[in-house]
Amino acid sequence: MRVNDREYWVEDEGEGQALLMLHGFTGSTSTFDSVTSRYEGSYRLIKVDLPGHGKTGAIGMVTMERFCRDLKAILDHMGLEKVSLLGYSLGGRTALSFAMLYPEYVERLILESASPGLPTTDEQLSRQAKDKGISEKLMEEGIESFVDFWESLSLFNSQRNLSDDVKEGLRKERLDQTPKGLSESLLGMGTGHQPSWWDQLSSLICPVLLITGEEDEKFRSINEEMAQRFAHASHRVVKDAGHTVHLENPGIFAKIVDGFMIK
Repeated sequence: MRVNDREYWVEDEGEGQALLMLHGFTGSTSTFDSVTSRYEGSYRLIKVDLPGHGKTGAIGMVTMERFCRDLKAILDHMGLEKVSLLGYSLGGRTALSFAMLYPEYVERLILESASPGLPTTDEQLSRQAKDKGISEKLMEEGIESFVDFWESLSLFNSQRNLSDDVKEGLRKERLDQTPKGLSESLLGMGTGHQPSWWDQLSSLICPVLLITGEEDEKFRSINEEMAQRFAHASHRVVKDAGHTVHLENPGIFAKIVDGFMIK
């Protein structure tokens, strides 16, 4: 779908409540495949490959605000006045940013292992420098070397417990990305580059569901504080799961989403 002189890969299937799903860094529209077949409710599932990812690919460095404007144009083109949003990690930061910028489009908000950005300018600048280094590593060493590095991060330690099939699928999804696309994503929509929403969370009035894994101490703590700032938020902590709850415990994840969507 072409909007604002950029082309995005958009998938649209099913009938029912519109649920827009946004993947994480190194992900694609197939990220939530392990979950969608388990939903008991009827949903119109809309998936978008974020800038630099999947079949959208490298489309230039797109900022968080610019992508949210493009996403609004996509929804307008599809004739959708309101959707529920589900986002994981980068997709969660994106979903939250969209809800903050265009709250009139958002029915419900589901954030998995996400944050509202970094609270201070110093933290933002430090993260920008770190992402610039990762971007250079990507361009110099290529995708396979980068994926090896990415998979070794302590954030993903719990993924070692995934079945071989799931691990192979996850690695293939990561290897299918391009250095240029991921680099553009880091420098355009990375945590250090996006707006910090911490002080504005209380202004969002739609129902919010926060999901984190019990073993993901960093994001569990961040989401505990987020839950206190939103006007209407609940926080579900899933046992036997880390950062990627939708992969590590897809059955429970699907039930939690279903329960929230039918309230």
